[in-house]
Amino acid sequence: MICLVAANATASVPKMIATSIVGVLAFTAFLAWTMFRTVRTAERTERDPKYLRRRLIRWGMLYVVCAVVLLVEVVTGSQPKAMLLGLPIPALVAWRFFRTAVGVKIPPSLSSFP
Repeated sequence: MICLVAANATASVPKMIATSIVGVLAFTAFLAWTMFRTVRTAERTERDPKYLRRRLIRWGMLYVVCAVVLLVEVVTGSQPKAMLLGLPIPALVAWRFFRTAVGVKIPPSLSSFP
């Protein structure tokens, strides 16, 4: 009969089970923390229009920076020119984020100007 398990595998089984349990618990705790942060961010976005505008501008800037990096890579020759075919999509997404940010109305009571 062919043995597919090493002779010392039985000694490491409890260690492997404990490692798996700790790994799953850590990953679950990480997921719970990220979901908690996501819910808090969504609630704050609904309450605070300045925060919403700030987040929209940040996301738009992220797409703009990625597009600029792509352009630089193509100009320097490290990426082929065919990569420019995908450039309109991030440009449209960034434009949409900026247009939405401009459309956010901030009440005068929240304005930073006196």
